[in-house]
Amino acid sequence: MHCVLITSAGRRTSLVKSFVDAVHARGGKVLAADMDGLAPSLYFVDRAFEVPPVKEPSYIDKLLQIVSHYKVTTLIPTIDPELLILSENRERFLKQGCTPIISQPNFIRISDDKWLTVQEFAKFGFRVPTSWLPGNANIDKLPDMLFVKPRRGSASQHAYRVLKDKLPHVLALVEDPIIQECIDAPEVTVDAMLDMAGRPIHYVMRKRIKTIGGESVEGVTLDPQPYHKYLMQLLTAIGKMGGIGPVTIQLFLDKEGPILSEINPRFGGGFPLAFAAGARYPEWILDMLEGKKVDPRLGDYEVGLFMTRYYVEIIKDEPMWR
Repeated sequence: MHCVLITSAGRRTSLVKSFVDAVHARGGKVLAADMDGLAPSLYFVDRAFEVPPVKEPSYIDKLLQIVSHYKVTTLIPTIDPELLILSENRERFLKQGCTPIISQPNFIRISDDKWLTVQEFAKFGFRVPTSWLPGNANIDKLPDMLFVKPRRGSASQHAYRVLKDKLPHVLALVEDPIIQECIDAPEVTVDAMLDMAGRPIHYVMRKRIKTIGGESVEGVTLDPQPYHKYLMQLLTAIGKMGGIGPVTIQLFLDKEGPILSEINPRFGGGFPLAFAAGARYPEWILDMLEGKKVDPRLGDYEVGLFMTRYYVEIIKDEPMWR
């Protein structure tokens, strides 16, 4: 019987509910873990657990206790800070009979570092933003308009579009920054799935119409045909580099073609739109774990599907924990 544990579940209610529906249909259970007793996703699962912050040394031990006691078979991570530590401890979970749906550590290290991302994918021949580190950048020779963001970070935090003459001031505001060319071109997101051997299974290309805090709140799925060959090459490269399971990709589309911006080896915040368009990733993950063959469905999804989001309140007498 499947028992799925979703970690750092937070506000990912639609993702959690998609797993609940898939797992319950097979007679299993879904658990969720978070440090916040009022995390909304906790109220949609069979059982919720308080865990320490990801950076605490006891984080992995607490998860392993849950896995052992409740016979968890599958672990689904949701946020960037936990990916590497979970991947590095993969064998400890496997020994407990639990399969983490997560990429290999080396690929997570690359995708977590925007400097390494541009360096490594440029080696594969993919276009990436021209980038500099503060220590090796000759400011006088940089373009007039630049983009500064942390080498490691997510949710568009501490990201700044800046004029060159203001660069020193902005660099002082950003921890471990990277400087990149400012690309004036449409940005799109690709939600993708690779199997346990890193073989591309599916993808959905979508445009983020509106974002709040770096998360898509309005979007639309796009026709993939002009970019299908590129996406196949990119996903194949990701698989060779150690990508497994869900991957979220950010691209700029200029007149010469796609420019790879970022990769996050996890479910994206806008995944509910991809799911509605045909990305039945929770079901396919369960199929893979059952040993069933999951045939590639690359580019097979509903185009022109729109998403908009709104807040929904959950009222309780008490939080799960304080």
